[in-house]
Order: sequence, then C-alpha cells, then structure tokens
Amino acid sequence: MPGAAGANSDVTVTLDERRQRDRLRPALLAGGLFALVVLVVPLGALVRGQWGPLIRLDHRVEGAAHEDAVEHGIVPAVAKVVTHVGAPLLLELVTAAFVIWLLVRGHRRLAAYMAACVAGAYTLSTTGKMLVDRARPVFEDPISHARGASFPSGHATGSAAFYLALAVVLLSLLAWPRRGWLLLMAVVVPVAVAVTRVVLGVHYVSDVTAGLLIGWGWTAACTAFFTAWRAQEGRPVAPLEEGVEPEAAGVELET
Repeated sequence: MPGAAGANSDVTVTLDERRQRDRLRPALLAGGLFALVVLVVPLGALVRGQWGPLIRLDHRVEGAAHEDAVEHGIVPAVAKVVTHVGAPLLLELVTAAFVIWLLVRGHRRLAAYMAACVAGAYTLSTTGKMLVDRARPVFEDPISHARGASFPSGHATGSAAFYLALAVVLLSLLAWPRRGWLLLMAVVVPVAVAVTRVVLGVHYVSDVTAGLLIGWGWTAACTAFFTAWRAQEGRPVAPLEEGVEPEAAGVELET
C-alpha cells in the first residue's frame, strides 16, 4: 500500500496549499481595507481638523528635515534625483506602456490588474487631496516647489501602488528563484520616494504616510479581488509567491 500512502500525502499537501491560499485572499483584503479605512480616513480627518499633536509633530519633523537638508547640500541633490522615480507623470506613462505591452502579449488579466492598481490609487489620492485640502509646507528658503494640495502625497501613493503591482505582475512573468527581491523593491523604493518628499520640503510626514498606505492598501485589495476571480475559475494562486497569473511564465498549477 505504499503507493496509496504517497497519493494520500500528495492530496494532503495540495489541500494544505489550497487552504493557505484561501486564507491569504481575505487577509490581503482585510489588510488593504484596514489601511484605507481604519488608518488613512482617520488620519485625513485629523489633518483636516488641524489636530494639534499631529500638526505639531508634522511641523517639527519637517523643520528638522529642512534644516538638515539645507546644511548638507548633497542630501537635497540626491533627493531631487530619487524623487523622480516616483513622479506621477512618469509612472502613469510607464504603466500605460506596460499595460499595452501586456495586452499585445495576450496577458489581459495582468494588464487589467496593473491598470486597476495604479489608476485606482491615483483616483483615491486625488479624492483625498480634494477632501482634506491641506496647504504644503512653507519655508523662507525652499529647496523645491510643488503645486496642489499636500495630503496625501501623490508621489508616495503612486510609488507604493506601482511598484507593488509591478512586483506582483513580474512574479507572474518571471520564473526567478529569488522572487523575494521583487517584494523588497516594492517596499524600499516607495519609502525612499516618500522620504525625498519630506526632505525636499514639499510634504509633511503624515502626507507621505497616508500616500504609502493608500498605494499599498489599494493594491493589496486589488490583489485579493483578482485572486478571488481566479479561484472562481478553479485556479487558486499564491499571489505573493506566483503573482496573479502564473501561467504567464508557463507555470502549471495543480487544481
């Protein structure tokens, strides 16, 4: 009976994997909604209401960052370069080009996922700017200038959404053993962009924090929805290991 035992073991492993994948979807959705509703909405309300402790903290951190940046000229110089990695116009153009390339290659689900993550995040960011309507930091000796409302940071929002969505898409496209580096990129790059916005004196810490939470939260929710879509088709997936469409890399899933 050893063959039957081996078969039962394989079934058990497969069922365990499916249970883990089934648990991951609601976890991603819950995490995304928590970031958007439980963290960002109250934070925006506190900023809008000019809650003293938060406003004072924002000004203290912003003042200290500006003072250090003015004192060390290399810091703003580097920040002005790094911040372009999260420029909304650049990310929108790259996203559009990438979506078109995915469609041409026949990866419609990946194209829809990428477009939904980035476009949705920017829509939430624009809505937040209109609702909170916060003025940007003002200095007598500004390092940089930016237009529009300050909360939330569009650079931070777009970076968080774009690089996380890109990592998930690339997980689907690349048969690469060290895929964890993609998810690390999805965290490190947006955080670096967020820091540059504070260093350059065009956003407060609460602005970039909200932006990161919006971008990551919305993308996590989108990932949950797209994996649920696959599950309805009988094709479960572990999105943080295989992306949302692992067949794109020729990976066969057991169903």
